[in-house]
Amino acid sequence: MLEDRLQEPVSLRVPTGNFTDGEAEYTEYSGYALITDFTRRDLSRYGSIKNGKIFLLRCAAEPLPGSRMIHQGQTYDLKDITVCRDLDGQIECYRCVVM
Repeated sequence: MLEDRLQEPVSLRVPTGNFTDGEAEYTEYSGYALITDFTRRDLSRYGSIKNGKIFLLRCAAEPLPGSRMIHQGQTYDLKDITVCRDLDGQIECYRCVVM
């Protein structure tokens, strides 16, 4: 269903759990994504505006908390990761939100 829409090449960096000189080590995977921008507005007394992106990602690896997405030289820390499944229960893609 999403094959013709997931066309933006991205890189996913998944943490391995190991550290070298205090820096986390990552394994890098390539994948494709559909990217949309959004704006979140808080209409309270001290209203705030936050801009973000949603990546619908198809990749060989599962994004984990602490993963990073690289798109056009920009690195994003993933804030919210949701699995999207088709009607048969197979994983279709991952919905990743960055702020």
